[in-house]
Amino acid sequence: MFTKLAAVGFITSLLALTGCQTVQRVNIPPASDQAAYQPQPYSKPLPPDAYGPPTTGNPYGTHQALPDEAAYVQAYQAQREPRVMVVIVYPKVTAQGYKKLPISDTDYQAIQLSTIDYLNANGQVDIQSPDLAKQVLDRESFLRMQNGDPAVLPLLKHQLNTDVVVEIQASPTAQSSSSQGAVRLLAQALSTTDARILGVAYVDMPLPASKTNINMYTGYLSDKIMQKLAAVWNGSPQAFNPITVRIYHAATVDDVLKIKHFVQKVPGVTRVIDRGITGNTQTAYGQLAVQYSGSPDDFYSALKQELGVSTGLKAVDLQNNTLDLDITGPMILKTTTITTTRKVRTETDTTTKTVNSNPIMPAGNGQ
Repeated sequence: MFTKLAAVGFITSLLALTGCQTVQRVNIPPASDQAAYQPQPYSKPLPPDAYGPPTTGNPYGTHQALPDEAAYVQAYQAQREPRVMVVIVYPKVTAQGYKKLPISDTDYQAIQLSTIDYLNANGQVDIQSPDLAKQVLDRESFLRMQNGDPAVLPLLKHQLNTDVVVEIQASPTAQSSSSQGAVRLLAQALSTTDARILGVAYVDMPLPASKTNINMYTGYLSDKIMQKLAAVWNGSPQAFNPITVRIYHAATVDDVLKIKHFVQKVPGVTRVIDRGITGNTQTAYGQLAVQYSGSPDDFYSALKQELGVSTGLKAVDLQNNTLDLDITGPMILKTTTITTTRKVRTETDTTTKTVNSNPIMPAGNGQ
């Protein structure tokens, strides 16, 4: 009984403190009143084309300048603007394959086009069309190129003057954290001169293969390739980017070795690698990889100065990071003066003679 009286007293005190509030009635206009119901305009944007990661704050969601693009373009221009081609290698999807993973040939081609667009850097870097290779190469060589055969690289160098091939190997993978599946993208930049790897990168692109996902993950891949190429082309101390020196029409293998000896003495040369020297009774050919702190044309001038000749050696091709040398005539190199003094009793006999050292002969004049 005491508890009930206490509760009533508490409620009475609470009402006294707060006071009674009257709720006002609101009249709702009828449906026939057209002035009471006016439509409110709202923007209706198109739905996103993917359900992948959000692109807010992500530089790879749409095509825009990548973080390493400026350094990449600068290094490209310093490297005498090498010709670049982007090739994608992917498995041909069968009817059964579509059921396992919903990705088609056009999805892989979109990956290729997106990478080309990034590496093109808004027109600042010339990218060769891979369709041009289809017109120039025979069918077998083109199919080998599509399958990633490195033996085709010299054909691209000689027939299309391609200097660098960015090869992307794309294939579905089950080893991904994405529940919908993923496409593993493996990229490598290759020199067509000697198949040397200039840079590699890889990433797993989760499905679906929408425009947003493709732009995001090829952007990441392209930026890594840009970073690696810029480091090589800029001649950083950590990067090995030799000048390929090819020597034609020497008389003998010994003559090629003599030129190699003088190459090693050129100021700025830190390393010389013999890529192969061959010859017969008529002519000899050699290829050297020369690490030099400068451009190929500067190296050519320094080499002629070191040889001490103005004729007999001619640059027939000077582009990108390649120097082709042709021996066009006899080269009598630096001379040596020898003085001999002989004393016989009270008489002194002095003889001076000049010896031509290390003569280099063109093809057809071998001894």
